[in-house]
Amino acid sequence: MFDVVTIGSATKDLFLFTNDSSLKPGINGHFLEIPSDKKIEIDKKLAFSGGSATNAAATFAKFGKSVAAIAKVGKDDNGRFILDDLRSRGIVADYMIESEGETPFSDVLVSKNGHMVLFIYRGIESTLSIEDIKLDFKSKWLYIGPLAGESHKILPDIVSYCKENGIKIVFNPGAEELNLKLKRMESLLKDIDVVSMNNDEAKQFAGYENDIKNILKLSKSVKRIAIITRGDKGCLVMDGNELYDAGAFNVKQTNFVGAGDAFLSGFINALIDEKDTPEAIALGSFNASNVVKFYGAKDGIINEYPKQKLKMRRIKYEKNQV
Repeated sequence: MFDVVTIGSATKDLFLFTNDSSLKPGINGHFLEIPSDKKIEIDKKLAFSGGSATNAAATFAKFGKSVAAIAKVGKDDNGRFILDDLRSRGIVADYMIESEGETPFSDVLVSKNGHMVLFIYRGIESTLSIEDIKLDFKSKWLYIGPLAGESHKILPDIVSYCKENGIKIVFNPGAEELNLKLKRMESLLKDIDVVSMNNDEAKQFAGYENDIKNILKLSKSVKRIAIITRGDKGCLVMDGNELYDAGAFNVKQTNFVGAGDAFLSGFINALIDEKDTPEAIALGSFNASNVVKFYGAKDGIINEYPKQKLKMRRIKYEKNQV
């Protein structure tokens, strides 16, 4: 029996540091200015495993939970890099799928002023099918990260398996699921215990410009807890009739890769430890605030609960707002 099984993506993330690019103002925000028609010198590189399935699994393993990861990788050097990293962290890799094709990867260009741009190659990630997965695992929780391309079609079978076997589900939808909108996902959400997304995704999925209205609408569809993360502004969490507005720990951010996975896996780890919702919010926020201090999605993962208090309040709301 596992405490958690994670399912989603597994990537190799290569951070490339260069002094030949800088951040410039753009029409709709900012962009990295990179000289064309010349060679760009790379001053340093760092390689990490990444992807929702491995990032979340790393948090659970750091807290001593028994955890297995499910994702699809190629039979190549990047695939072996990921599998070796999982095993080194005590994460069971027996359910990982090795297949012909290329392992997903990200090249992260880091400019001289520390700003980043990600180049993502999905590889065989989007080909994950229900036939690939060994549906014989026993677990307390299943953590489902974003599922790219056609792989989102596994959701009904996965949710059905969990329902039949008493496995609680946490779901962080990706682009494919968000595009389906809330109404088309309601039949699945009613069997999902926790759903989490950022505020831009919630606007797309639930349909309101207002975060409060969006979380109230999400909460009506999900089995227990709805979460909307808001970056350095914290998060909204609704558990039953209780709506929490929480801030974030104030830290200097070096990196944003893996922050969402760190928050949600920390939150679920606290629920496994039978902590209440405010403690779960605090642990998720603390984990995310440490991850963003370091490059890569795993080096900053913590293994203890925060000693400092997180600013948090309960919000009163009208049930008929949505």
